[in-house]
Amino acid sequence: MRRRSAFTLIELLVVIAIIAILIGLLLPAVQKVRAAAARTQSLNNLKQMGLALHAYHDANQTLPPGFVSAVSPGWVYNPSHPLGSNQAATETGPGWSLFAYLLPYIEQDNLHRQIRFDLPITHPLNQAARETLVKSYVDPGDTEPKLINITNSGDPPAAANVPTVITQASVSSYAACLGTLAYEELPFNGVFHRNSRVRLTDITDGTSMTIGIGERMSRHTESSWVGVVPGAELVYAPTAARYNPAQPSFQFRPAITAVLVHVRTSAPSTQGSPGGFIGPHSAGTQFLNMDGSSRLITGSTPPDVFRALCTRAGGEVIPGDF
Repeated sequence: MRRRSAFTLIELLVVIAIIAILIGLLLPAVQKVRAAAARTQSLNNLKQMGLALHAYHDANQTLPPGFVSAVSPGWVYNPSHPLGSNQAATETGPGWSLFAYLLPYIEQDNLHRQIRFDLPITHPLNQAARETLVKSYVDPGDTEPKLINITNSGDPPAAANVPTVITQASVSSYAACLGTLAYEELPFNGVFHRNSRVRLTDITDGTSMTIGIGERMSRHTESSWVGVVPGAELVYAPTAARYNPAQPSFQFRPAITAVLVHVRTSAPSTQGSPGGFIGPHSAGTQFLNMDGSSRLITGSTPPDVFRALCTRAGGEVIPGDF
């Protein structure tokens, strides 16, 4: 009788072990390639927004407003307010952001024409537009749900309040920079603010040394490209490092932070507030300079350097090796 050849149990186990080792060696490399590709795509998104900003400026002789909204008559910024730099203006809308006004310049003209800019973001006629995903505003490394809740943390808001849903809108992985002063402190010293009309010639610090837009991942803060909804607050996402289910509105930030960030004390960090910059990439957070170039900023960046990059006409001296 002929004997049939076959693997022994030991040989089979050895083969399985070798395959497992090869997979173990391969997976980190694949993950690194995916992370690098996501970071590169986010960089491309920022550069596309940079081109769009310049095209908008060419067409309108000014940069787009950070967002368009009125405030209740008689409201004024009060430096001694109990919430300090986090006090909220009484927005009345409509609230559409610079990202909405840039749509025709990133090949989203059909979506732009669908928006009723004269109506509030929450109006039923704007539902389809506000829930439309814009790929250029989503970092591929930002993997959370693409339709987010815009919420209110109470009147007055408090850390222990459970946010109530005002509406839903499509997510954004990016926010613009209003400078280094308090949210409502005027004159603001960044590039974007409520109803702002900054020109490139106003950026006397140099467009290559002034930040316009930066990453803010939805795993840290869920916000939308559509703009500022009156009565809303920004809170940590449930996936954020500092999220506390016992205080779901912990460190809430006013509605203006839905699209605008002020830089106060430190470089991008997972320990930052819901209204801060923080990207999904381990190397650091990516930013668009106002000349259309980009830069990576890590958590170890000196705060004074980061703050200097966020002002348009501060006259600060930034180290040449930064």
